[in-house]
Amino acid sequence: MKTLVILVSVFFFSLAFAAALAQQQMPEINPKAELLRSIEHGKLLFNDPKLGTTGKSCNDCHVEGGTKDGQMGKMTIKAFDNLAPKYPKYFMMSNRVVTLDQMVNWCIITPMKGTVLAWDDQGLADLVAYTASIKVPAKAPEKGK
Repeated sequence: MKTLVILVSVFFFSLAFAAALAQQQMPEINPKAELLRSIEHGKLLFNDPKLGTTGKSCNDCHVEGGTKDGQMGKMTIKAFDNLAPKYPKYFMMSNRVVTLDQMVNWCIITPMKGTVLAWDDQGLADLVAYTASIKVPAKAPEKGK
């Protein structure tokens, strides 16, 4: 009998605790708005020379926010275009397969001479969100073709 009373008490305590938690106001989160906020912050970081020590930003090599072909030395850097599904991929300059996060960090530490961003750094997530969001508009077909 004593065990039954204890079990019933625990059960009702659990119900009361669950009801109290349910009544707390949980902030409503809009995932699309959060992603857009991340992309916008990534765009700011993309143009920030403070990511490195050379005075250059990502935008110096990845022209117009990565929407146009750019240059790094004599090498042409292609415009970003739907990058996310293209990674992981083999990257010749590092002689290995890399993820998009690792590619962003490579650019920060190699040409920009910055400090690597940790895998859980929101700035890295925001830069990746921005670069992955770039879609180069399709060229209009030439007239008569």
